Amino acid sequence: MITACPECDTLVEIDSIESQKRAVCPNCRCVLCHVQGHQNQLVQAFSFSALLFLFASLFPDFISYTQHGITQVVSLWQALILLAEHYSYFLAGLFAFTILVMPVAVCSLLLLAHTEYWQIINAHNARHLAKLLSALKPLNLTDIFLVAVLVSAFKLMSFAELEMGLGFWAYILFVLCFIEALSLFDHEYMWRNQTQCNRHLVEPKNLSSTLKRCKVCGFLGEGEKCQRCYAKLKYRKSQSTQKSLAWMLTSVVLLVPANFLPIMDTISLGLHTPATIFSGVQVLWEAGSYPVATLIFLASICIPIAKALLLSYLLIRVKKPKDPITATKVYRLLEFIGRWSMIDVFVVIILVSLVQLGTVLNVEPEIGIVFFTLMVLCQIAAVNSFDPRLLWDKNNQ
Repeated sequence: MITACPECDTLVEIDSIESQKRAVCPNCRCVLCHVQGHQNQLVQAFSFSALLFLFASLFPDFISYTQHGITQVVSLWQALILLAEHYSYFLAGLFAFTILVMPVAVCSLLLLAHTEYWQIINAHNARHLAKLLSALKPLNLTDIFLVAVLVSAFKLMSFAELEMGLGFWAYILFVLCFIEALSLFDHEYMWRNQTQCNRHLVEPKNLSSTLKRCKVCGFLGEGEKCQRCYAKLKYRKSQSTQKSLAWMLTSVVLLVPANFLPIMDTISLGLHTPATIFSGVQVLWEAGSYPVATLIFLASICIPIAKALLLSYLLIRVKKPKDPITATKVYRLLEFIGRWSMIDVFVVIILVSLVQLGTVLNVEPEIGIVFFTLMVLCQIAAVNSFDPRLLWDKNNQ
């Protein structure tokens, strides 16, 4: 099998891979594919278990909150309904996509792609389903939401009694199974296992500079369209640096209102206390919650600024090529840390859903959290628009 590295575009010929082994690019050390023993059975088991634990976590009590003798108990489903009916369709939609729509869709597609039916399914339908799975897989925020739950619990424990319900423990098991299923999933294995898509496929026999890697399925071809998934074949992402720069500048503009406008409003006995990200960190630090304050400060303030600076570095390295190995490591770091800024968004969602004690104490979302969410999404789009192969073009020549 001849393949091209998705990060440096080095053409690599892979003869065979033993079970429990993986193929790594000799140039940039990117993992090209991996082989897991009993892969179908393991992915099916973890995907099915993840679905069971997810549905088991939706309706039972997730967390209970007691203050001034008043107890508020909420499930994940109740939190979603509360957000949609009383506060923000935007936050409710984000919450629903994160904890329900995306995981259910991905687990269902993983189950389908690792059954015998996948091999005989109509090629047209298989292509669309495989493209959908490839697009959804990087959007996993379930582990970020779990960390946000723990952060919210630390914030509330200092002045209220908390009790984790059955839904919380079921959700932990869901996250563990879901992450394991995703780690076992191999993109190339899924496409090669689809018999109908590969029926008339002619694989390249020799390493050639005219080969182009399909951005969707990874197949190498020389024409205008991929033989396997029919996507347009391009040497590089169209206007990659321009799109990345545009998304990054948009995120920098949004960073100002995101940090200085209130993200939530605490209403206690009719007294409104709006809170920004900065004031929230300050309150946590003064209350002695140093680990939580540090985590929020890093995830919500330092990481967005660092991402903008690091992406600027990558854009400069495209124009002035130097040390592509270090630049590629920076790109991988950006991909990893991009999601973690969503912690603050989920913390607000959890607090708004949980702290609803009538006239005694309420928490409501404010416009700042919308700007912050848009800023994080713009930064994720900026990283996804960047083509890391541009860092290696001069070196490969």
